Amino acid sequence: MSLPAWLDDIGTYLQTSGIGTLGTDIFYHGFDALTPNCIALFDQAGQQADGDLHKPMLGVLVRNSADTTAESKARAIYTLLNLKVNTVMGSTHIKRIEAVAAPFFVSNSANNLFIYSINFEVHINGA
Repeated sequence: MSLPAWLDDIGTYLQTSGIGTLGTDIFYHGFDALTPNCIALFDQAGQQADGDLHKPMLGVLVRNSADTTAESKARAIYTLLNLKVNTVMGSTHIKRIEAVAAPFFVSNSANNLFIYSINFEVHINGA
């Protein structure tokens, strides 16, 4: 599965903002099986494009062995990305990023790892 440039650019933005490190604790399209405390970024179908304005969804999952750490990391990502407007991240011109809802608890996995989720609508010029 190929990685959309906008998703890679958002991952890089999270890394440069101190949220984590790509390939160490930030991963694309799923959690790393060997890294209990990590973040997974997903590109998801969104609304139909409107001319040159593309509208994919960004899914973010945060997993950690400590519930409070998972929640605080999810809230940090929410604060960093929510209502970001007219920003260039790497090669991507982001018109707007808006959270669908605040971060929410998803589950406590069989390995006693806590998972939180955030979903964002992303509006991209010329994706």
